[in-house]
Amino acid sequence: MNEVKYPRLKVFLAFLLCPLVPGFIASIIKTLATIFHLAMNPRLMGEVVGGELMLMPFLGPVLAELVFLVPFLLFATVIALMKVKRTSRSCSVIALSGAALATLWVTPFVLAVVSDVKGATFSDEMFGMVVLFVTAMATCWLTARFFLPDPQEPSLS
Repeated sequence: MNEVKYPRLKVFLAFLLCPLVPGFIASIIKTLATIFHLAMNPRLMGEVVGGELMLMPFLGPVLAELVFLVPFLLFATVIALMKVKRTSRSCSVIALSGAALATLWVTPFVLAVVSDVKGATFSDEMFGMVVLFVTAMATCWLTARFFLPDPQEPSLS
């Protein structure tokens, strides 16, 4: 009988590298916003070096991975050790827990920055936190949907 082993390494790496995708998308959006801002204000043309704009889509994902390395290292380890299979319930639970983990990880940093800025409050950053939660939830759900093994595979152990 041919046993199918649980793809721990594939699942672990998929969830560990999960922040790369939103980091890439955010860096593309930031690059386009900067280019549009420069096009609207031509007097700022000397302020931004072209190399910075060209590196942003490559450095954005790396920065996102560095920021979320510790929580997603633990998250990926737990998912791989639990041998989670792809069901609609497990994808939803992973999406919600990954989004909560990412948001809770960023909250102390946002609070530290807000406490140093005079007149700033945490409520000023709520839109960004909601965007972070929704983005993390979508990314974790898609990662679970594409990389977790099918529960119909014979004897995943």
